Amino acid sequence: MTVSAPRRSDPGTGLRPLVIGHRGFPARFPDNTLAGIEAAVVAGADGVEVDVRPCAEGVWVCHHDRSRGRRPIAAWEVAELRALGVPTLAEAAAAVPSARWLFVEVKPLPVWKLVTGLGELRRILEPRSATTRFLSSSPLLLSALGEALPSIARSWVVSEPPTDPPPNGVALSPRHTLAERVLSWGVPLHPWTVNRPARMRALARLGVASITTNRPDLAVEALRG
Repeated sequence: MTVSAPRRSDPGTGLRPLVIGHRGFPARFPDNTLAGIEAAVVAGADGVEVDVRPCAEGVWVCHHDRSRGRRPIAAWEVAELRALGVPTLAEAAAAVPSARWLFVEVKPLPVWKLVTGLGELRRILEPRSATTRFLSSSPLLLSALGEALPSIARSWVVSEPPTDPPPNGVALSPRHTLAERVLSWGVPLHPWTVNRPARMRALARLGVASITTNRPDLAVEALRG
């Protein structure tokens, strides 16, 4: 299947925000699945966000929660997870055309564990570094990612108003209700999770860099119509 690339927007261009499918297309498919990722691309999203964690072998897999069936993801083998429909990060990256964005949210884990998985992250993501963004709620993880993979953009995920702006060179991924409160900081904003067309258009007028949504189809219609 060949999918043409939509018109892109990068921070500071003054064009419309990027439309990012939140964990794929969760309004129609399970979170962090290849079906949802592919559906978001077909719907015209500029990119897709996935959550990643290392499993037992250290392979990065797309899974939001720390556990599955009361068993930590770190204790699952990759073959077991794939049999349940949980894709690896490599599979997710392959499903997103290189012209579209891949937002990779690294879920909380010890820095030493991140360091052991940096080689695989580099192998998968460096070839598409121009359209990849790391997200994390941990400034420590963002710092380690920035040192290891400086060519990949980074965003600090926050659900409450932070007391200080993000570190130099790091964008902000706030809960969308915080966007107006942090706008004066002058950093690119990538708010989440925005599902109402009226709110999408309001954030676009603020000049946000992207909008992460459970309904990429509605966002494409609202922002390109």
